[in-house]
Amino acid sequence: VNMTELNLIDNGIGPEGAIALVEALGKMVNMAVLVLGENAIGPEGAVALAWALGHMVDMTELYLGENGIGPKGAGALAGALVNMVKMTELCLGDNNIGPEGAGALAGALGNMVNMTSLALGKNENGPEGAGAL
Repeated sequence: VNMTELNLIDNGIGPEGAIALVEALGKMVNMAVLVLGENAIGPEGAVALAWALGHMVDMTELYLGENGIGPKGAGALAGALVNMVKMTELCLGDNNIGPEGAGALAGALGNMVNMTSLALGKNENGPEGAGAL
């Protein structure tokens, strides 16, 4: 599939919808922009989504704000993000990732040399998470 941009913001897809999207997204290796914010995908959806993102190494923009992914989801996403060196914009705000999730993301962010915009607000990162980032 040659799709380069998909925007499903605020569609209430939840974890089940995110899991259902994974198979299709895994075939969209040319995806550059993925917008799934405000969908309450939770940690389970983020873990599933991480698998698909691992195949999208050319992605430049990823918006997953307001999904409640928590530390578990952030950790799973970090594993996929580490290979996304072309990423310029990443939004994971309002996901309650906390210090543990921020620490997991910190390792991946070091590889994103083209990053120009990072949104991690409203995540309760605290001093420990801020230090990791």
